[in-house]
Amino acid sequence: MDVAPNSSAPRAWAILRAVGFVALLSGMVLTGVLLGHPALRGGWSWSAVVVLLVLGVLPVLAVRPRPLLATVAALVLGSLVAYVVVAAPSQREAEASAGSGWTAAPYSEAPPGLAPAPVPPPLQRPTLGISTATIEDLDAFILATGTHPEVFDVFESWSLDRPLDRYVADSVAARGVRLSITWEPWVADGGARQRGYTLASIINGSHDPYIDMFATSIKEFGHPVTIRLMHEMNGNWYPWGLGVNGNRPGEYVQAWQHVHDRFAALGVTDVAWMWAPNAVYTGSAPLASLYPGDVYVDDVGLSNYNWGHYSHDGFATEWMSFGELFDESIAQLQALTTRPLWVAETGSSDKGGSKAAWVTDTLAEASARPEIAGLIWFDQVDDGAGVDWRIETEADVVDAWRAGYTSRPPG
Repeated sequence: MDVAPNSSAPRAWAILRAVGFVALLSGMVLTGVLLGHPALRGGWSWSAVVVLLVLGVLPVLAVRPRPLLATVAALVLGSLVAYVVVAAPSQREAEASAGSGWTAAPYSEAPPGLAPAPVPPPLQRPTLGISTATIEDLDAFILATGTHPEVFDVFESWSLDRPLDRYVADSVAARGVRLSITWEPWVADGGARQRGYTLASIINGSHDPYIDMFATSIKEFGHPVTIRLMHEMNGNWYPWGLGVNGNRPGEYVQAWQHVHDRFAALGVTDVAWMWAPNAVYTGSAPLASLYPGDVYVDDVGLSNYNWGHYSHDGFATEWMSFGELFDESIAQLQALTTRPLWVAETGSSDKGGSKAAWVTDTLAEASARPEIAGLIWFDQVDDGAGVDWRIETEADVVDAWRAGYTSRPPG
């Protein structure tokens, strides 16, 4: 009796192989995504990679004879796609955001008229500084205001995985300005949940190679530096905050002390460590449990802004004076320590009041309070919130800053 050949089995194996190749390719692409975006890494994401790879390999191994050439081709293709489509662009973005610190680019000399005076002027109090996005913006600020900031603050994310950006550092030094680094263990703007940057990961030494590299580069720089490490830790918007990202009570202090001790072990001594919470608010974490201790802290600071009449992040704000923004927080810091106190980050919008008047009142208030050692103005545009904190864009605000800068009492 004639029997027609059964073609269903080969067809099923072909479908199974196709599904396997798709799963294998997907696993490789997902691996590239995770390699390029550390904030996405976690137990579930890596489990998904394993499942996809197993689903991809098993059908190939089950086929007789095994299509070796097709298997190798699938692996190569998956790797190529993962790198070209995902990992390589991520690497280029990281290098672009890292700026000239990735190369030995020469520093920027201060343009004529902007260089520091051969004989430094007498010290005044409080110390005044700014944070701008670029060295060119710093120069524009000096030119527009006729004032020379004494501190320049930059934000540095650990995810850049690079030593001190010597272009920025040397350019700041060439202008006679002290460098301050807001040093952030995270992927910038990646949110508070970043499993690669938990406090536990700092404590257990996962980041020690990077910390040691950065510390060594600070030592090689040869100029005094302020490091504002893991700032605003009493809030819930950064991965190092208490109660977020799996962080536990006590871990913030341990993480801070661990980083500090790595610098000390390498003989990096020309660093002032600034512990700088956000100004206290309803629901913020208590400051006392987060303070590393005077042995580990040289300065303390506070962040707060006058948002004015504005709605942002689900909250409506009102115009607030310097005292309304900082008085309660200053009192709490003074109860913790006698370390010098800074307004480490501040600014004012012009929504609902006079920005120039706020600058005048704030600088006068800071000058009249001997407990305030310094103030740093965030002289940048917050694109996300749509607020321009800059001083040099409005003539009356420039005048207010210049008057407050020059009328400070002797230091």
